[in-house]
Amino acid sequence: MIRDSLRMGDPRLLTVAQPVERFGTPELEALLLDMFDTMQAANGAGLAAPQIGVPLRVVIFGYADEAERNPRYPDAPVVPRTVLINPQLQPLSDAKEEGWEGCLSV
Repeated sequence: MIRDSLRMGDPRLLTVAQPVERFGTPELEALLLDMFDTMQAANGAGLAAPQIGVPLRVVIFGYADEAERNPRYPDAPVVPRTVLINPQLQPLSDAKEEGWEGCLSV
């Protein structure tokens, strides 16, 4: 099911997402399917659950095959469908990248 994407300024995007505590549930599987449907419909490259109003630490990106390739990024390398649940990020250096954000919520 395609869900509405929240836009910058929506206060729900400012809340801290909660960790996923139950894995392998029908609810989590349905959320992941909805996220991939929503990302594909919006020609996105990735999506976080809070962007569709679900305050959980879930992130997806990539696509299933060449037929699903993102038209916004035609020269991008193939990236397999990937699901991150409760990711913990750690910077590898102090280097910063400057550029435009491609976020579906911006």
